[in-house]
Amino acid sequence: MNSLPLFWSRTVAFAGLAGWVPFLLGLLLTLFPALSPFDPVVFERALVGYGALILSFLGGVRWGIRLQGGAGTDLTYIVGTFGSIAGFITLLLPINLGLIILTIGFAIHGAWDVAAGMSGRVPQAYARLRAVLTWLVCLTLLLTFVARLFVG
Repeated sequence: MNSLPLFWSRTVAFAGLAGWVPFLLGLLLTLFPALSPFDPVVFERALVGYGALILSFLGGVRWGIRLQGGAGTDLTYIVGTFGSIAGFITLLLPINLGLIILTIGFAIHGAWDVAAGMSGRVPQAYARLRAVLTWLVCLTLLLTFVARLFVG
């Protein structure tokens, strides 16, 4: 049994969960639009933009791991760019379609990181962190999508 903690420090746990808060806020304001101090159209676009930004960030993390001689091959640089491209495309699409594409993108990046952790190409603690955050983000985006179908 591996005794490493799920999050290797409180700082990492706090930072990771803080990055999830905008997604949670998106879900809550979709469920309770009257509570929103923001213009709904602007907020929806900002939410998808934030998702695109974070998806791009995850590709950058993969680049950083590879540049340090870690997991992957030179193909990692090309595949790592797909999240940025997918994120950009979501900005041009209707919100619901953007939410679905973001969910798929986060799931793919999360699966990639977990597989790399299981094979020892990235630290297992990083893979566990990514598994938890991926589940939280994907679930929150899917619930936001479903809420938009019923509320909006």
